[in-house]
Amino acid sequence: CQALMSEPDLLILDEPFDGLDVASRQQLAELLASLHQSGITLVLVLNRFDEIPEFVQFAGVLADCTLAETGAKEELLQQALVAQLAHSEQLEGVQLPEPDEPSARHALPANEPRIVLNNGVVSYNDRPILNNLSWQVNPGEHWQIVGPNGAGKSTLLSLVTGDHPQGYSNDLTLFGRRRGSGETIWDIKKHIGYVSSSLHLDYRVST
Repeated sequence: CQALMSEPDLLILDEPFDGLDVASRQQLAELLASLHQSGITLVLVLNRFDEIPEFVQFAGVLADCTLAETGAKEELLQQALVAQLAHSEQLEGVQLPEPDEPSARHALPANEPRIVLNNGVVSYNDRPILNNLSWQVNPGEHWQIVGPNGAGKSTLLSLVTGDHPQGYSNDLTLFGRRRGSGETIWDIKKHIGYVSSSLHLDYRVST
């Protein structure tokens, strides 16, 4: 919104769809289409071909820090898709390594809940993000947390991973350890395997 207030001749958006759910991505795509119709020139920087909106006329492909291909979107996507499929074929038959055996030091009692949150509350500037939420995860259970952007999904997970500072002010027990009972962050994280798109933003890893 701030970028639009100056009525720019050119609007550049870097990964605008990242972190949005399906409904929010559709709403943003429709908004961008309306901006395009109003005469604003748009440049979108995207990682995935399937995020390119319908109204986009021209596209370019960056490879090795070089603008390797440019042209009409439909023609370019055909070339890029062929390259992508060829790369996928090279990955066929790749064997994943066997997982390491769990460390006995990390073993927990078989019947002990992994997560217990009683009437959890998280707020920012007196605005509740989580309000009296109770949640228990038992061994062997599988959960899916769904909701629109802003519903508090990431906030809830940050409590579970031990990263949220308001975890100490809640009745929260993780892997048998009550938060604020003298445990370290690593006493919690050693039990967790965690994958998130935010890791690519917060932690840069090079080989």
